[in-house]
Amino acid sequence: MKKSITGLFILLQLIGFAAENKTRLIVGVTITNFYPEWLIIYRNDLSMEGLRRIAGEDHRIMADYRYLYSQSGVDQATIYTGLLPSEHGVVAHAWYDRLRNKRQNNVISDQCLTLGEEGAKGMSPDKVQALSLGCALKMNNAFSKVYSVSVNGEEAVMSGGSCANMALWLSENTGKWISSDYYADSLPGWLNTYNAKMESDFFIRRGWMSLADEKGNGTALRLKSKVGLGSNFYYDLAQAKRKFDTYRILKATPYANTLVTDLAIELLKTEQLGRDNDPDLLSLNFSCLDYMNRDFGVYAKEFQDVVLRLDQDMARLLAELDARVGKGNYTVFLTFSEARELLPEELSKMRLMSGYFSVFKAVALLKSFLNLVYGEGDWIVDYDATQIYLDRQLIEQKKIPLKEIQDKIADFMIEFEGVGHVLTGYSLTHNASSAGVEVLFQNAFSQKRSGDVLYSLQPTWIPSLKEPEDYHARYSKRNRVPLYLYGAGVPAVLPKECLMTSLLPLLCDILHIPVPYTAGK
Repeated sequence: MKKSITGLFILLQLIGFAAENKTRLIVGVTITNFYPEWLIIYRNDLSMEGLRRIAGEDHRIMADYRYLYSQSGVDQATIYTGLLPSEHGVVAHAWYDRLRNKRQNNVISDQCLTLGEEGAKGMSPDKVQALSLGCALKMNNAFSKVYSVSVNGEEAVMSGGSCANMALWLSENTGKWISSDYYADSLPGWLNTYNAKMESDFFIRRGWMSLADEKGNGTALRLKSKVGLGSNFYYDLAQAKRKFDTYRILKATPYANTLVTDLAIELLKTEQLGRDNDPDLLSLNFSCLDYMNRDFGVYAKEFQDVVLRLDQDMARLLAELDARVGKGNYTVFLTFSEARELLPEELSKMRLMSGYFSVFKAVALLKSFLNLVYGEGDWIVDYDATQIYLDRQLIEQKKIPLKEIQDKIADFMIEFEGVGHVLTGYSLTHNASSAGVEVLFQNAFSQKRSGDVLYSLQPTWIPSLKEPEDYHARYSKRNRVPLYLYGAGVPAVLPKECLMTSLLPLLCDILHIPVPYTAGK
């Protein structure tokens, strides 16, 4: 911790001595489900105009989220508020709301409607309990603009924050870009015109093959793939669209990132981001095959193609920034959320003991155990990720001390293979730790929103999913990820490591604006 704080202090000092050229635009890039080592594995295949331009060794800091597990929405809230989940309140994709006796999604709102998709519930950042980078910009300059883009609504809303002009995400039903009436009464005219082009349909008709094969005989590749003779891959997206009747299939391709990049370029043009002295923010969220991320090993050709196409997309984005905003007038940060871990199948090749831990099977056994000890009852009201919620009303009726039943569950859960640590809500509320894994638990724990019992898995174990598209149980144990800084206001020498919560004050310093008081601890 002391080392990280020292790193931030040095970094802020360096920025103070940096050139006085004030940035006109912050571009925040977060990549979900990415294996950071790919930047090294495929380094020689990347262009100097794309990822290598940003992700160089001299631009890198190792940033530590410093909490129990990494999930996309949780990480976005941390990055853009400069706070830990224990403070900003977003502890997972969803949590059990004890007051309302139901599961509460972290962005879906009963008070909002979707713009561009009639009748659907909208999204809002109301669950975030802090000011964001976008708020800091708007509070300092009312003319600043804040936009966020992602194929998934959660990341768009969390990175945009409560002061965004608009957060935009891709509709799985229509393949068009949509938003929420939290931000505006209607979609802007330019976006309706843009949506009319139906770029999503273009990529579905195209299908997905490797970049190298696109330059060759695509028809021959399709035919070979259909009869099982192709050594490379080809995915017939049009057929998949007919079968599943959803544009969600695009999220499981590298075209998702191309769609985000194309909309970002359109935003730069139409909203004139970074073109004046009122600094703006553009948050972009890329992904790596989304819900199909586990379907391939890290060295699969599909993943290599994702990296190479993302490199091309970054090159196009940077070229547009150079042309429209001007070199030296913008700042880019790039980091990772819910970073890819090696699967047990991959770890077994290195002769490491590993496995999939099923919280679903564990809770089924736990329910039987509690019924034997305390009698028949629905003792567990909800669970997901690494948290178990108890029916506190039932526990109170049965006059069972909450600490007692939490301890019983902790003793039961620790016996499962793959479980590394188990802590109770009582211990996290009444005790404080300054070192070890307990700190990660505390930083992820909210008294109001977290479960009664929290557990962590051993380093080589990963959670199993109910189904491939299950996102509630998805998370990563990779707390430390690279953070790259490039452009205006970034000093020539950077510290080797810092906390991820240090990024917000760092960016505020580059922007020459006050750090939000909510992040001032």
